[in-house]
Amino acid sequence: MFTFVSANYVAFAFRHRRLDSADPLTFAHLLIHLVAMLTRRKLLGLLLLHASIAAPLQRTAAQTPHCPPFDTTASWAQVNRAWSNELSLHWSDDSLRSVLLALRDQDQAVRADVGAHVSDTLYGRQMKSTDSVISTHMAAILDRFGLPTRSMVGAAGADAAMLIVQHSWPLQERVLALAKGMPLGEISFQSMALLEDRVLVHQGKAQRFGTQFTLGSDGLARFEAVSDTTSLDARRATAGMPPLAQYVCLMEAAGMHIDHGSLPGLSRP
Repeated sequence: MFTFVSANYVAFAFRHRRLDSADPLTFAHLLIHLVAMLTRRKLLGLLLLHASIAAPLQRTAAQTPHCPPFDTTASWAQVNRAWSNELSLHWSDDSLRSVLLALRDQDQAVRADVGAHVSDTLYGRQMKSTDSVISTHMAAILDRFGLPTRSMVGAAGADAAMLIVQHSWPLQERVLALAKGMPLGEISFQSMALLEDRVLVHQGKAQRFGTQFTLGSDGLARFEAVSDTTSLDARRATAGMPPLAQYVCLMEAAGMHIDHGSLPGLSRP
């Protein structure tokens, strides 16, 4: 079996932590996220790195001084803080939020030991089976409630719904259309950007936000084509993502092998 790893938009376990410049989890947060950019069209299941890898990833970042530090005062970080802040937020359906958070936890539990089983076909089949069950529940939620939004289930609930969808291709085109029809602030920009790129790449089209890499049989991760490279980092910032060059640096620091020839010129180390 040939699998790929996908750690979603800014690390799910830290999605709702405050991203202060002094936060020691910032690097772990983003390292988990960068693995989400790895994709492959033919696979048994989408693997999301669990929050348990945060500590080793944090140590990896701390040991790689050649990677520039993230500017947590930058616009992309401000986008994430604004979205994740639930301090004064009131949502309308706490029961649905609880269901979504429980489904999210199931999604993550099956991925808890993914690092030790990345080439295990049985593990992959079990993950695919779990994803199928969760996807069925998510489809029922969409049919009954529509797409869960921030005002409906809070930021954490809306992110949980989008995380589940990231692991269910049959729902992705439907949810992307729903998300695009929502008022601003109801679905996170980062979730939408990642989903849009996934759908585009799956359809054989160029991505927009530079979130997708294909992992080849030679072990090299190759950047999928982007429709417009001249303003790529600006688009990433509006979606709450740091510059691509920083992602690439951290990917390599974490031991991944990038085909530099596939990168946009300005993002090549």
